[in-house]
Amino acid sequence: MFLSPEHLLRVLFVFARVSGLAFSAPVFGHKSVPVLTRVLLSALLAFVLAGFSTTPLPAHALHPVGFMLIAGREVVTGLLLGYAVRFVFWAVEFAGEAIGFQMSLSLAQAYDPMSGGTVNPLGRAIGLSFLLLFVLLDGPQQVVVGLATSFDAIPLGGGQVAAGGPLLLSWTGAFFSTSVRLAMPFLVALFLADVGLGVFSRVVPQADLFSISLPLKLLAGFAIAIVFLSSLFPLAPGLFDGAQAQMREMVRALAP
Repeated sequence: MFLSPEHLLRVLFVFARVSGLAFSAPVFGHKSVPVLTRVLLSALLAFVLAGFSTTPLPAHALHPVGFMLIAGREVVTGLLLGYAVRFVFWAVEFAGEAIGFQMSLSLAQAYDPMSGGTVNPLGRAIGLSFLLLFVLLDGPQQVVVGLATSFDAIPLGGGQVAAGGPLLLSWTGAFFSTSVRLAMPFLVALFLADVGLGVFSRVVPQADLFSISLPLKLLAGFAIAIVFLSSLFPLAPGLFDGAQAQMREMVRALAP
C-alpha cells in the first residue's frame, strides 16, 4: 500500500540519499538555492524515486539505532554520488582561478556571499558560465537519472561507503591534471607577456613598468579569458560525459 509503514520508511531512506546528493551535486547544491527549496525538492524526488528501490529493507530498519545507521549511510551515499559529478566543476573553477591570479586579479578579490569567502572575479565568472552550460545541456536531469539507477545497484542501507574514499582520492589527482591542461596554454601566454615586459624594462629602464604592466596584463588576460571560454564550450559535453562516467563508477564502487 502507498501509505503502509514499510513504504513510508522506504521513502524516508530514499529522502536521505536524495538529500545528500542535493547538498553536494552541481546546481542542486549551489549556495544560491535556498535550503527550504532543496528540502522540498528532495522530498518530491524521494516520493518519485521510491518506486525504483525494489530490494527488501534491512531487518534492523525498524530499530531506532538501525534506522539512524541506515539513514546516515544513505546520506553519505548521496554525498559521494554528488561529489563524483562535482569534481569536474572544481577543475574548471581552479583553472579560472589560476588564470585570474596570473592576470593579477588577486588584487581585485571580492567577498562572495555564496561561498562565504573571497573569490577571484574571473574564476567565479568561468565557474558560473560552466554551470550554465551544465543546465543547458540537461546535466541536472542526467544526475537525477543516475540517482534513480543507483537504487538498483545500491540497496537501501547496503552501500559500501568505505569504498568511496579511495575513489575520491584517485580523482583528486585527475582534478589537478584537468585544471592544468585547461589553463596551461593561457598561463604560458601570460608568462610570455611577463617575459616581454621584463625585456622592455631592460631596454627602457626609465619606464614606469608597474603602471604599464598592470593594464597590459589585464588587457591580454581578458582577451585570453574570452578565448578560454570560447574553447571551453566545445569541450563542455566531453567534460560532462566524464562526470557522468565518474558517477557510474562511484555507483559500482558503492554496490555491495
